[in-house]
Amino acid sequence: MIVSMTGFGKAAQKSPYGKVIAEIKTLNHKSLSVACSPFNGFFLLEEKVKKLIEEKIHRGKVFVRLRVEATGTSKPLRHIEINTAVAGEFVKKIKAVKKSLGISGEIGVAELITFPGVVEMPSETGEEKIWPYMEKALNKALESLIRFRRAEGRRIAVDFRKRLSRIKELNTDISKYSKESEQKFREKLAGLIAEAKNGAEADNGRLETEVALFARNSDVTEEMVRLKGHIASYAETLKEKQEEAGKKLDFIAQEMQREANTIGSKSAELRVSRAVIEVKSEIEK
Repeated sequence: MIVSMTGFGKAAQKSPYGKVIAEIKTLNHKSLSVACSPFNGFFLLEEKVKKLIEEKIHRGKVFVRLRVEATGTSKPLRHIEINTAVAGEFVKKIKAVKKSLGISGEIGVAELITFPGVVEMPSETGEEKIWPYMEKALNKALESLIRFRRAEGRRIAVDFRKRLSRIKELNTDISKYSKESEQKFREKLAGLIAEAKNGAEADNGRLETEVALFARNSDVTEEMVRLKGHIASYAETLKEKQEEAGKKLDFIAQEMQREANTIGSKSAELRVSRAVIEVKSEIEK
């Protein structure tokens, strides 16, 4: 069964550091593209997230968002350290500048901790702590997303089959109209020839030649057979389990459109032209 490329999945996982929430949204795309919003600057997690996504999703534009909602009992993920050596060096340099320039004023702790390197928050340990819980949340969200995409695929397949059925009906009508068109042409031409001869009987040899020429130029049997084959191929592809089904279906639809165009260009029958327009409309949809 075909699977839609559009979908959404969301899941949560409890952890000692708060509730981990994973959200995944997918849209149509020619290949697989994963965009991940890094959690709290934990950029090293991004590659792990992408690898996990790539194992279960093979096509589409994927947007992943991870966040942690703190609770009253949540543990901190980051270990904050104050580099007193760097802070002392800043204080020493500032005092030297004050003495050199003859300026007054004191530097407070609030200003001091904003200087580069004074406050350090190593992220590696935090990433190792939170990843197992993020992985569980992501897997749950992926399961939800895949269910969504499969359900959407089933709905699309139902719609496709209805349109295929209608195209098949129209192809049968085109065959019927084409045969009737030949007979109408024969009767019309016989009348014209008789009229030109003032009511005399039409020349059967000339009549048959003209009818045969008309039939040859307007014959769409080959195109209808091909269109019928494409309809069957499309229906079979809907049943198959394959990652690139969308690309194959798109190619078959293009071939169906090509045959419809050829039928329309060959036939001078109004009913055939109307049927071809409806066929092309269904293919486009």
